Parts: sequence; C-alpha cells; structure tokens
Amino acid sequence: MGDLKLRATVGVGLAAVAILALVLGGIAWWVLAALMGLGMLAEWCGLAKASAPRLTVALAGMAAGLALAFPLWWGADRSTVAAFVGLALVVGLLTNSGRIGTGLCYAGFPIVALLFLRDGQHGIAVTLWTLLIVWATDIGAYFAGRSIGGPLLAPKLSPKKTWAGLGGGVIAALVIGALVAFGVRLGLAYYWLGAPLAVVAQLGDIYESALKRRAEVKDSGRLLPGHGGLLDRLDGLVPVAVVVGALVANGNLAG
Repeated sequence: MGDLKLRATVGVGLAAVAILALVLGGIAWWVLAALMGLGMLAEWCGLAKASAPRLTVALAGMAAGLALAFPLWWGADRSTVAAFVGLALVVGLLTNSGRIGTGLCYAGFPIVALLFLRDGQHGIAVTLWTLLIVWATDIGAYFAGRSIGGPLLAPKLSPKKTWAGLGGGVIAALVIGALVAFGVRLGLAYYWLGAPLAVVAQLGDIYESALKRRAEVKDSGRLLPGHGGLLDRLDGLVPVAVVVGALVANGNLAG
C-alpha cells in the first residue's frame, strides 16, 4: 500500500503538470516536451553505458532538434521528423554508435508528435485523449495484473506483465477513450481506437523492459519516486504518441 500511495501521488502530480502545460500550450508545452525528450535520451544513453562525451553529443543533437520544433521558430511537422532523422545519423557517426543515434529518434519522435498534435485542429482535446488512454492503460493493466494474475505476457522480457493485465489495460483504455471522445466531441474513431492503442502502449512497455534487461538494471533512472525514470513512466506514451501523430498527419484520424 505504501508503494501504491507513492506511485499514485507522483503520478497525479505528473499528470497535473502535463495537463496544465497542455492547456497553456505554446512555450509551456514545448518546455515540458523538451525536458521529457532530453531526460529520456539521457536515460537511454545511461542504459547504453555511453561515455560522458557521447552523452554530450547526443544531448546536443536533441537540443538542436528541439530548437527547430520551438513554436516561435520552425514548429513540429514532417520536416521536423526528417530533421531528427538527419540529426540521429550525425550523432551516430560522431559517437560511432548506432544505438545512441537510434535513441535520438526514440526520444525525439514522440516529442515531435505531441507538439504536432497540440498545435493541430482540436489540439488540446486530441492530445489530452492520447495522454488519457495511455494513463488508463497503465492503471488498468496494473490493477488487473495484480488482482487476477495468471499467465505471463512476455516472461523473458518483462516478468511481471500478464495477459490479464493486458486485458485490463485494453478495457480501461477503450472505456476512458470513448468517454473522453464523447465529452470533448471527437470523431467516431476515437471511441474505439483506445483498445488497439492500449496494445501498442503495452508493446512499448515490453520494449523498454527489454532495454533494461539488456542493461541489467531494474529501472531506467531514479528521477521519479515509485516509478523509476522517465523511460519507465513514458514507455507506453512513446509509441502511442507516434502512432496517433502519424494517423492525424496522414488524415486518417480527424477531429
């Protein structure tokens, strides 16, 4: 119960900060996104056991990409994604590490997606919906997995994930996604898309668990009490933000 209270307190605080920045938009949302991107990349480099010079090069690359996405400068769109790919190649060459270059894309793409969604049509509603289905997935999976248990989902990669937890996450995301879509008057697709995106979020969670297993660590960092690091907290949001951003950008998901 003590661990749950700590997790809940930190989680609520993080959610409040995210929602406040989302509502304010503009520079406030960019600052939060920039901190998330830099923090995730720093933890990625930590998992890769990167030296201080390599970490510096990686963070400089992220800072350059974030500067391009600044709302008063270039902004976040397809060209920003292309810029991050180019920066990732440069970082990979300068550090002689494809893994570090990949980390720039892993941390950068969801940041660009979140900035893009916020600046688009129905920006606050769509971005809030995206955040809430990921949070609902985490909460539903946590309680269903703890209370039901049963067969493990990916025992070699994430020994605590269960099929029951996946089911609980899918149901929670479907219900919350539909309620939010109804409340903020989003399109029909938003009523059911929470379910498949919950699976995407869980795959992101498993992938991050694989990264930690490879690095032989329990958490990606110690920044967030009860949660670990930023990668531990944002592992599900990373792929979901990218998928939703791509669907909106390609016109497959209208407000």
